[in-house]
Amino acid sequence: MKNIHDVIDLLKTDPQGISLKFGIPLRTVYSWCSGERQPPEYIIIMMLQIILYERRLAIYGDTEKELAKGMGNDSSKGS
Repeated sequence: MKNIHDVIDLLKTDPQGISLKFGIPLRTVYSWCSGERQPPEYIIIMMLQIILYERRLAIYGDTEKELAKGMGNDSSKGS
């Protein structure tokens, strides 16, 4: 599993940047970084998914079809 330090490194930021980007209280991020507490696994996963989505959006632009293709879905097919 990735951890909060991996997210910080990936974004080239610091705990304050994580707090601002994801709306997580700064004290909480600091306690995760110090090892005092561990973030729930789903929080790290959601952060990584947001980062991945934003990077794909930066590459493909706001094209739903391209984003769906990159995510492994094909939104052009009917339900």
